[in-house]
Amino acid sequence: MHKHFKRRFEFYYQSVAVYALALLVYAVIRGTFAEGEFRIVFRDPIVYAFVIVLLYSVVILVFNMLHQRDVVVTDDSIILGNRFDIKTIKLSEIEEIRVGRAKRMKVRGSFRVIRIKLKDQRRTVRINPVHFHEEKDMIETFKSLSQRVG
Repeated sequence: MHKHFKRRFEFYYQSVAVYALALLVYAVIRGTFAEGEFRIVFRDPIVYAFVIVLLYSVVILVFNMLHQRDVVVTDDSIILGNRFDIKTIKLSEIEEIRVGRAKRMKVRGSFRVIRIKLKDQRRTVRINPVHFHEEKDMIETFKSLSQRVG
């Protein structure tokens, strides 16, 4: 078994597009017609707020794209990686794997959290499947791993 789950970025793209569109619409609404030409108002606190939120969204999108987080599940290990670092967790190091139940209110996906408890660490490793492509396959893969571990 070798399954590779890649991080999804649709939410970030959509948020940048929505904030840019909202900024554009607000700027057009607040714009003024003077002497037969249209002028966009930039010295408005709401425009500044839109620009700050838009820049923040772009920075978060670029940050996540640079890191390229992904999860690889093999027969004997789980590999949590990004562009700069790789962490390999052997199945022998895992105490238990818990796949949370689906919440009642579903907005997008099932909102389950996968918790991996390691034998030698106090903190658990948390993976949110909704942030990855093929989240249902990821949940099923970790359910089968949890049966093999414990």
